[in-house]
This record gives sequence, C-alpha cells and structure tokens, in this order.
Amino acid sequence: MTIILTSLVLIEFVFFLCYDFRISKGDHSKRFWIRIISSFSGMLCVSLENIFVFPCPLYGLVTDVAFAAAVLIIYPCSFEKPDLALRAALLLAVSCIASILFFGLLPRAAAFRLERLVVAGSAGLVVLMTFSIASAIRKLSSVRALFRNNAVWHGLEDYSRSVYSLVFLCISSFGFIAACIPGDAGLVVASVVLALLLALYPVLYLRAASGRTFAMSRASEDKIKDMIKGNLRTSYIEKTEEDKKMNNLYKRIMAYMTESKPYLDPSFNMPALAEKMYTNKFYLSKTINILSGRNFRQFVNYHRIQYAIGLFKSDPRLKVAEVAEFSGFSSSVSFNMAFKINTGKTPSAWVQDYVSGTEVL
Repeated sequence: MTIILTSLVLIEFVFFLCYDFRISKGDHSKRFWIRIISSFSGMLCVSLENIFVFPCPLYGLVTDVAFAAAVLIIYPCSFEKPDLALRAALLLAVSCIASILFFGLLPRAAAFRLERLVVAGSAGLVVLMTFSIASAIRKLSSVRALFRNNAVWHGLEDYSRSVYSLVFLCISSFGFIAACIPGDAGLVVASVVLALLLALYPVLYLRAASGRTFAMSRASEDKIKDMIKGNLRTSYIEKTEEDKKMNNLYKRIMAYMTESKPYLDPSFNMPALAEKMYTNKFYLSKTINILSGRNFRQFVNYHRIQYAIGLFKSDPRLKVAEVAEFSGFSSSVSFNMAFKINTGKTPSAWVQDYVSGTEVL
C-alpha cells in the first residue's frame, strides 16, 4: 500500500514539473522557479525518503507533500514582487531536505515518524509565519495600493490565498494528530491527510500557473478584470431602454477605440468622438463615466497606456519620450503620470520589471 501511495505522489510531482516546463515556453521568471522548487523538491524529498527507508514511511510522504504545498501557499499574488516568496520557498525546500538527511543518517531507532514530523513541521511553520508577517508589513507600508482601480482584484487574490492557507493548516494539523495516534488508527488518519494534500496540491499549482483564484467561476473573474480595464462589453445593464442605448453606444465607442486608435492623435478630444458616434458630448461623457468608471481624459489615457505597454513589450529598449510621443501624449510628464496611475509604476520601473520577469502580464 505504501509503495502505491509513493508512486502516486511521485507521479503527481513529475507531472506538474513537466507541465510547467511545457507551458513556460522558455519564460523562466522568478514565479516559474517558485513552482519548480515546489514540484522538484517534493520529488527529491520522496526519493531521499526511499533511499534511507524503503518503502517510504507514510508519515514521511505526508511531510513531503505538505512542504511542497506550503511553497505554493506562499506563491506571490500579481501585485507582489516574487523575491520574498522565492527566498521563503528555498528555505522550505532546504529545511525539508535537511530533516530527511538528519534523521536518515541517525540509527534506525530514531524512526521517521513523530520526531521528523515535529522538527520539519516546526521549521516549516516558522518560515510560513515569517513570510506572512513580512508580506503583511509590505502591504501595509503601501497604502496607496488599496486605492488603485485594480485593488478589487488584488483583494480577491489575497482573500483566496488566505482561504487556501486556512485549509492547508487544517489538513496539516491532522497530520500531526495522526502521528500521535498509535497503531492502525494513526495510519488511517495519515492516509486521509495524504489524500487531501494530494487533492489540494493540483488546485494550488494550477492557481499559481494560471493566475486564477478558483474562488469563483472563470466568467466572474473575467468580468472583474473587464471592469478594472474599463471594458464592460461583457456586462449587461439592460434594465431599461435607456440602459440598452447607453450599452450599445459604449460598444461602438470601444470598437472605434480598438480598431481606429484615434487616441494616438494628441489633439483627439470629446467633440471629435461625439461627432464620430453621432451623439452629443454630454451623453457621450455620461456613458463613458457610467460604464468605464473614468472621465473622458482618464478613458483616453487608459487606451494610450495600453498601447504604450504594447510598444514596450515589442521593444523594451525604446526610450520613454519616444513611446510617449508614439502613444499620443503631448509630453513625457503627462505620460509618466498617466502610466503610474494605470499601472502603479513609472514607465522605467515597469520596463525593468518586465525585462527581469517580475512584471505579471
């Protein structure tokens, strides 16, 4: 039975290791390496367990899968820099491997059970608590982030990670309880804990690799992202005839902005757009305000910044002044201000993060 469970654990780790290399397509950012640390260290730990004690003890499997899952629990949200999480992931992996080597080299009297579970679990708990405190301090030190237009999505990411952390801690606590229960009863509880961890691990891995929260449906997540971007083409406010007219106008505005890119002209203004849409500027302004959550200037600048981001992605070596001019801004100062409002970073900082692989796209 233990051999079968060991095989299942190894298969799961190897599958996600191969899966990550397949979807990364050479883009090996720090977030990629955090995921690799999780799957590879889990596979390595199980292999070491079998070298010292074959077949691998059930409690050892529980510990190894728990550590691999812990790495994904601390996986950084889109608004967080991955440096802190990467260091914490390395500490978790090293502490798990070190505990195996330490107890594996001891005489057989020091069994791979409660002793290793307590030592390794305590080390992992210290790393998780330290990471959580450091992460909280970073967030609280940047109050402005709470008022950005993407704060709703960031809050959802943070909330989902808290839920997964709670579930993980509950499952792990039963692992400690199982180690204290003598006889077959303890083995049964440990088997259930292992099964729950093996079920939780794919969810955590897919959450990290895809950027989804899995706290709600994909459609709901996409709707939130559309609202943040000022693109409500997927929302339906057709409660009255007036709402239908406004929604149709907004669809035509978005199609025109996307296809014709009039915002690249620095002289582009509201009367010109109103004339193109065959409406008056007051009704146009009202429509944009209600459906995008922005005034006309913010709405136009949002599209200009998205175009500028596309230019930076195609050639990060472009100068800020050049991109500002190509994107329809009359000056670099207004470009820098609009860029920071829409992304939370200056153009130079955004490009630096993009080149280093820390900017989430």
